Amino acid sequence: MMYCKKGESNSKQSLWVILLAMGLFLNACTKDGSSQFKMKPNAFGEVASLVIVADKEIWDGPIGDTIRYYYSSAYLILPQPEPILDLKYFSPTDFKNVPLKRELKSYLILADLKDDSSPTAALMKKELGPKNLDLFLSEPKKNNVVIGYDRWAKGQLIMFQMSDSPESLVENLKLNLPTLIKKVRKQDAVQFGANVYQSGRNAKLEGEIETKMHVRLKIPNDYLVATNDGKAFWLRKETDKASFNLLISKFEYTNTKQFSIENLKAMRDSIGRKYVSSRAPNSYMVVNDIDLPLYGQAVNINGKYAFEGRGIWEIENDYMAGAFICYLIHNPKTNEIILIDGFLYAPGQTKRNRMLHLEHIIQTAIIP
Repeated sequence: MMYCKKGESNSKQSLWVILLAMGLFLNACTKDGSSQFKMKPNAFGEVASLVIVADKEIWDGPIGDTIRYYYSSAYLILPQPEPILDLKYFSPTDFKNVPLKRELKSYLILADLKDDSSPTAALMKKELGPKNLDLFLSEPKKNNVVIGYDRWAKGQLIMFQMSDSPESLVENLKLNLPTLIKKVRKQDAVQFGANVYQSGRNAKLEGEIETKMHVRLKIPNDYLVATNDGKAFWLRKETDKASFNLLISKFEYTNTKQFSIENLKAMRDSIGRKYVSSRAPNSYMVVNDIDLPLYGQAVNINGKYAFEGRGIWEIENDYMAGAFICYLIHNPKTNEIILIDGFLYAPGQTKRNRMLHLEHIIQTAIIP
C-alpha cells in the first residue's frame, strides 16, 4: 500500500503508479514473459518472387527441374525473356535455423509425406497438424495443397504442396501451377498498390475518364495526360529509365467475334496509328506479331467479360519497340467495348515488374 503525506499532490502518487506498471511490464519481458509480448515482424522481399523449401535431393533432381520449368517459365510476352517468378531455394535446415529466412513474403514448401526420412516432410507435418494431414490422407488427389498466411511474419503467404509419392508431387505441381501463381500475384498486389499509388490518386482525371469512357480506373497522380480529345485518353509517366503509358478508348459493340486476337490487333493498331508516334516522320505505333506471337485469352475483369492480349509493339519508320498488355472489356449498359492498353518503353531495362505495374492499374477497371 502507498501513502501520501497530507497535502501532497496526486501527481507524485501517479508517478509511482506509472513506475510500478513499467516494472511489471519489464518483468513480463524477461525470460518467462518475452514470448507473450513478441511482435511478428513484417514480411520482406521483392514482388514476383517465391521461396522453395524442399529436401536438397528434390531441388537438385527431376522434381526441382519441374519446378524451375513451370514456376520460372517466361513471362508473357517480353522482348527478352524474364521469368514469371524469381525462385530462391532454402533447405529445411536453413529454413528452420535462420530466423530471417522465415520472414520473406511467399513460400512454397513441398514434400512427399510418405517419405519418413524427409526433413521437409517432418517440418510440414509439424506445421500442418493432424487435421490437415487427415484431410490429405483421406483424399490425396484432392486435398494436396494447404494455404496459410502470416505464420512467421505479417503479410506472408505459405503454400504447402503435399504428395504421397515423387510422381504425384510432380503431377500436383503442374496441376496447381495457375492457382499457386495467382495466390502469389494476389499477395504481391498490396505491395504493388503501395508502390504504384505512392504519389496518390488523380481523382479529377478519374472522373473525366469515367464520364467520357464509361469506365472507372484508379489513376496514379504521377501520370500526365498526353492526349484527351474526347475519343481517347493517352496517359504517360516518365522516369529516367522507362516510359509507362496507358491508352483508353471505346468502340461500338456489334458481336462476340470482336473478342478475338485479330480484332484486338485491329483496334489497337487503329489507336496506335492515330495517337502514338515518335519524332521520326510518318511514324506510328503498331503491333509486331511477326517477331513474337500475339497472345490472347478470355478473362474476367471485376465481373465483366473481357479479352486480354499480350505482345510487342513497335514504331513504324523508327527504332522503338516494347511490350504491351491490352484488354477489351464489354460494357453491356452502353453497348460498347472499352479498350485499355498499357505499353512500356524501357530500352536496356528489365520489364516484367514494370509491366506488372501497368497491369495492376488496368485491373482496377470497373464498368459502373
